[in-house]
Amino acid sequence: MTRHLQSPKFSRILFALLGFVCAVALLANALWLSEAQTSSERVVEFQIPKHVPIKVKLKKEKEKAIKDLRNGTWYEDFQLEVTNTSDKPIYFLSIWLVLPESINPSGRPDGFSFNFGRMEFVDFDARPVPTDIAIQPGATYLFEIEDRFQKGWAAHKQRDNLPDPKKLEISLTQLSFGDGTGFNGSDARPYPYRRN
Repeated sequence: MTRHLQSPKFSRILFALLGFVCAVALLANALWLSEAQTSSERVVEFQIPKHVPIKVKLKKEKEKAIKDLRNGTWYEDFQLEVTNTSDKPIYFLSIWLVLPESINPSGRPDGFSFNFGRMEFVDFDARPVPTDIAIQPGATYLFEIEDRFQKGWAAHKQRDNLPDPKKLEISLTQLSFGDGTGFNGSDARPYPYRRN
């Protein structure tokens, strides 16, 4: 004759213990969700590959205002510092500020483009002329969202009833040293391209 190992008392204790564990897990999850929803900090993600010789950061004095989710005019405070860490002058630099949660009618996220230098430098064969200004090695350049784009975003936000972004992504479009070399695309492929 075999005896059952689980007595009614043991089953009640086991169910009570499982119930307690589930209740603790649900409470922890609810607290995490509540904290995430009430978080007052906007996430800023820098997606520029490490091999690109620039240092990119938010201006320290503006960082708190930019990241504050309660700040409905964060775009007025937005300032991005870019330092040339290479040993060559940068004649053209294009960076994207993307709002990944705000998708426009074309199916792409909204964003702002920052450009330094003559647009002719998108062609890597372009060379500097005496009137060109460069970001010299070790120098820092400050990007801000132009007033016309600030007004455009404010109107778009109001017209389409858009929430303020909770996340900002900063990526590279192109960098040219003005000597036929540089980096191209969000993956920062070195130019001239190497053939396989």
